[in-house]
Amino acid sequence: MPTTIDEAVGILLTDLRLKDRTRLGKMTPQELDWINQVVGRQIIRDFRLWSGNELLLHACLKAMAKMDKEDEDPAMAIIRALWGKLQQTHVLRLVK
Repeated sequence: MPTTIDEAVGILLTDLRLKDRTRLGKMTPQELDWINQVVGRQIIRDFRLWSGNELLLHACLKAMAKMDKEDEDPAMAIIRALWGKLQQTHVLRLVK
């Protein structure tokens, strides 16, 4: 069970196919809400955010407060961190 957002992101990355990593990396911040609707509940369930994984829940709430997003679902902190990592590693860029 992950206790930090980075650990949760690492677990999610091992489960995502390259095609899905690239697709998620290309999404806009606004499209992340759709990802949360589709995957957020599964993240909450799998990582036990509301049922026993207080360390990860606290990390998510702290990250949301830093982003001034306290009204969002804690799973969004993990999704945003995953997206940020994929923005660095899985976005195709034009090489001149």
